[in-house]
Amino acid sequence: MNNTKKDIHMDVEQRLQALETELGRLSAMEEIRQLKARYLNACDRQDPGAVRDCFAEGEVIIDMSYFGHCANRDEFVDGIFIPRGCHDYVLDMHHCANPEIAIVDAERATGVWSLNYRNINTNDQTVTMISALYHDEYRRVDGLWKIARSRTEYRTALHLLYEPGSLQLQTAARTLMG
Repeated sequence: MNNTKKDIHMDVEQRLQALETELGRLSAMEEIRQLKARYLNACDRQDPGAVRDCFAEGEVIIDMSYFGHCANRDEFVDGIFIPRGCHDYVLDMHHCANPEIAIVDAERATGVWSLNYRNINTNDQTVTMISALYHDEYRRVDGLWKIARSRTEYRTALHLLYEPGSLQLQTAARTLMG
């Protein structure tokens, strides 16, 4: 009888450990979802500080294909985000869906996100719609998840020129690359 109680106790301990592990994995996935939401919302609010804070410090590879390649968060924010996106005449909407998040270990994760991007540029009188996939790597830094690497895979693009009373198609393509 004593052995049976010990076996049941071990089984309960093992089940508790499995539940704790699964809860940790699910919590990490939700924290990464919140990180991505903060990033996208910061882009739409044109908030360079909040965008910068979503990325890890130090070496961070950000590959935006023809938009540019950056080796750290400052290069990205100061060299791409501010000059191209932080203007009163730039009206952006970044919307991600279909996350495929994989927790590698307690400190690393990967994710693929589907991006639906819309831009209205009132200065150039253009409307741009892009679909893309973000291929991200995440790293936990001081208990917080940060983007450690991001590659954008552009899928489709629609670029329109508008003038008062008209709308003219400029580009409709499967991809912006060759």
